[in-house]
Amino acid sequence: MSFWASPAGKLVILVIGYIIFRGVKRLLGHRWPTGLSVWDLMAPLFLVCALALIPHGAGVVLPWLVIGWMAIGILVTIIQAVQDHEIIYPTFFKTFWRLTDLYWLLGFMVCFLLAIS
Repeated sequence: MSFWASPAGKLVILVIGYIIFRGVKRLLGHRWPTGLSVWDLMAPLFLVCALALIPHGAGVVLPWLVIGWMAIGILVTIIQAVQDHEIIYPTFFKTFWRLTDLYWLLGFMVCFLLAIS
């Protein structure tokens, strides 16, 4: 049970999650939603695995990552309001979630590097 709690276990969980999501996408084929990618489903896994690395030393940077995530939401809102003079929810959520995918991928990598150092 200690392997799954270790930083290497979190990497294995992410790989297994990615394989499962790809398998479900392949299994569903043309019934898979067209606007949904596998990486859209990985963001919650990155967040949960980063949170699980708190006991291993990632707790120092995690509050700053959450604050940065909130700043991304505010910036996306302001940019869309200035550019389009309105905020359209589907456009906002798709943009915000795609940036969230990239942000938590990088955030998990930072937490992982802190945990193994």
